[in-house]
Amino acid sequence: MSDEVSTGQEAVLAEFNALRAEIIARQNSAQGLLSIQLTAAGALFSLALSGSGRAAVLLILPLLTYMLAGRHVSHSYACLSIATYIRTELSGRIPGGLGWEEWLRTHRAKPRRYRVLNPLFISFPGISILAIVGSMPYLAAMHFSFTAVMLWAAWLADLALAGSAAHLVWRIRSDSFLWIGPTLGSPDG
Repeated sequence: MSDEVSTGQEAVLAEFNALRAEIIARQNSAQGLLSIQLTAAGALFSLALSGSGRAAVLLILPLLTYMLAGRHVSHSYACLSIATYIRTELSGRIPGGLGWEEWLRTHRAKPRRYRVLNPLFISFPGISILAIVGSMPYLAAMHFSFTAVMLWAAWLADLALAGSAAHLVWRIRSDSFLWIGPTLGSPDG
């Protein structure tokens, strides 16, 4: 009987190790996305500032930012789902439990009032807003033409994308799932 329990525990520990490895891989991917965001922003801002008439390239940033923020948030939610699975499903199969995810949950700081100062807000929607504001003088100086109309349409779309990126980041930073895990009424619970 003890061999069966030992084999079962070994299987749970192997699954735990595989899931923790997936969390680490996803966190590394999220860090890579942040690095891409900062590199792209630096390159496009440098290009825009390198000569007159290049400010329109800044209109690329909100689209890029939205896509990268979406992937970053996706990785964050996947990590949280894995952590919740470890805490709620795997831990109970080991006598005494695994404890790591529960310890993290109980020792996690409470949400701060000033979530807007979170670096993710600066890295994702903040850069988009800066690009939108930075492109305005160039667009305002353009004479009415098809190109001007298209650039203003892109500017308006970028405004919506910046708002969407801010919403994504706000949600992952303030979602109660981060602090308490899924509840019975949630799709994850």
